[in-house]
Amino acid sequence: MWLYKNKRYKFNEPIDLVYLWVNSDDEDWKAEMLKWKSLEFGLSSRGGFRDCRFFNNHELKYSIRSVLTNAPWINKIYIVTNGQVPDWLNLDYSKIKIIPHSQILPQDALPTFNSEAIEACICNIPELSEYFLYSNDDMFINRPVTPDYFFDKNGKPIVRLVKQKWTTEERNSNLYLQNIEYSIQLIKTKFGKEYKYEPSHNIDAYRKSYFLECKNEFLEQFKAVYYKKFRTTNSVQRHIVSLYMLAKKYAKLKKVDIRINSKKKELENIYLPIMQQDKMKNAISVHNPVLMCINDDENAVSEDRKNLKIFLSALYPIRHNFEKDDDWQIYPVFDDDNARAIVFAPDKNYFKYFCVALYSLIKNSSPEYKYDIVVINSDASERSKKLIEKMIPENFSLRFVNIQEYINQSLIGFNLKSRMYWSISMYYRIFIPLLMRNYSKVLYCDSDIIFNSSVDELFDVEFENNSLLAVLDAISPVINFDKYRFYHFKNVLKLNEPQCYFNSGILMFNIKQISVNSYLEDVKNTLNIPSLMYPDQDILNMLFQNQVKYVSWRWNFQWHVPIFRKKDFNLFEGKFKDDYWKSYANPSIIHYTSSVKPWNSPEEEFAEEFWKYARQTPFYEEIIFANVQNPNIADKRILSNLISRRKIFFNYYRYKLLSCITFGSTKKHYKSKRTKLKEKVKSIRQYLNVK
Repeated sequence: MWLYKNKRYKFNEPIDLVYLWVNSDDEDWKAEMLKWKSLEFGLSSRGGFRDCRFFNNHELKYSIRSVLTNAPWINKIYIVTNGQVPDWLNLDYSKIKIIPHSQILPQDALPTFNSEAIEACICNIPELSEYFLYSNDDMFINRPVTPDYFFDKNGKPIVRLVKQKWTTEERNSNLYLQNIEYSIQLIKTKFGKEYKYEPSHNIDAYRKSYFLECKNEFLEQFKAVYYKKFRTTNSVQRHIVSLYMLAKKYAKLKKVDIRINSKKKELENIYLPIMQQDKMKNAISVHNPVLMCINDDENAVSEDRKNLKIFLSALYPIRHNFEKDDDWQIYPVFDDDNARAIVFAPDKNYFKYFCVALYSLIKNSSPEYKYDIVVINSDASERSKKLIEKMIPENFSLRFVNIQEYINQSLIGFNLKSRMYWSISMYYRIFIPLLMRNYSKVLYCDSDIIFNSSVDELFDVEFENNSLLAVLDAISPVINFDKYRFYHFKNVLKLNEPQCYFNSGILMFNIKQISVNSYLEDVKNTLNIPSLMYPDQDILNMLFQNQVKYVSWRWNFQWHVPIFRKKDFNLFEGKFKDDYWKSYANPSIIHYTSSVKPWNSPEEEFAEEFWKYARQTPFYEEIIFANVQNPNIADKRILSNLISRRKIFFNYYRYKLLSCITFGSTKKHYKSKRTKLKEKVKSIRQYLNVK
């Protein structure tokens, strides 16, 4: 049941979706097209033939993603092709069916390279429902819609059209516009109505019975177009069906503005030519359309075409079951070898702390670089995501990727167990080399960290043929004094050098150095080892032993050492000892290791660095409130005062002023109230480091 004009109504009829698609990279298809082009127009097949309408920019996969994400009520999806099948399509997915041209066009009209001829026959698709939508592969649903967006409560299709604004010169030089005009004139001749509108270049709604009725009404014109292998003048265009439904009052007209340079802020539909990613991203952000067409035209630059897949993968990152298992990939957002790819994997309990880590990264970033931030997460609320997105500057990209489906489908038999207070998300970092194969290097960061300086220097460190950059774990320099852990490293993890055990909170993967097939099998084998103490960290140490370049402790300064392990200082030796004290004096990344955290122990050393950034995030009050409720909090009164600090400061200054301008017992009364608040004000100032 859906809403329509604030009234509830039932729409129980199935609604299908039809696409046209061609793989223009298919050499056989190109040879066939050029042969027929030569026969029909006398062009040399050796000279080639370029037409932006045939370019394959991988849009279809992302268009379907947009549909299944924002219109999950769609019944069946039909992809009309010349028999080609997208290499990423899972043919076992029952909701999508390939329809070859031979099923809907006359046999003596084949092969055809004319989209107008194919569109004229989509109503012939076997089992196509009465109610259906038609889309090109470059059309997308940008936000959630319900069926009433396309059909009214009486089942009438809603026809969205754009007011004609082309000049005579533009029409005469554009074959597409000429055929639109031809269709308009056919309707005018038949019904005496002239619709000076053009299509909205977006997903259109039809009823099969009306489509067939229109074809019968203009049977001669439709038959003629079947046999035109390429677009030519005086061809009936699919637009005639929309106009026919309006003329017969079978449909409702809705005028829309699709221009991205429109003065209107929000546009229902937009027509977006392929251009630079930042310009497309800005247009979508400004207009927030329901539907959009990202069109490849003759003005598109090859570099922008090349980047379109990257742009679309960022726009629609959530993979669906219609994609083959081996198509699980996260693609770079920026076409820039120097872009910094950084991955976080917070669960819902750590999301607010991840926000603080991200904010510290932003504040210490350089405007000279671009930052591709991928958040692997399956349980964050939409509210939390939107709050974080508001913090993101222009040189940052932020994506939330749910890999739970990948784990469920592609990692059958992989033993992912939670342990103590660690959730399944601790394993996500292990799968980075499998999911991000199109990157060269990727930095993984835990969410309980603070960036105290720019991370760019770390990205410039050479791997020296190693697969990983990492920092020694705090136990490693003193492992010989811990018999239990030493036994675990040596006999369970089978580490040749236990003193080289690294911490998995900060890791830089050298993606190109890691063999995917052997890595996947190794991951499965290590996951089945029983009694892992720190599952993700133990596994990564087994996988990458002898393949690690170790970097300074300042890139992963583990704060529990000065809190719990001060006695170990005397055991540190040589280079590690020197590196530790330099890192202690100036850590680049502070890692809040152990169960003691700055949000529940604000009195500990280095906690003030966390709170310095936390105060500037939209999660500040949530962090305080969550820890007021925590029974283990060191000092609830401080946090309680922080929540009410504005009221406390206001009343303090109010009573201070009143005690100065009043006399006698009244003055004494206000002075007493001011004195009671003075200690609270003092403690808040000390905590916030306000002088």
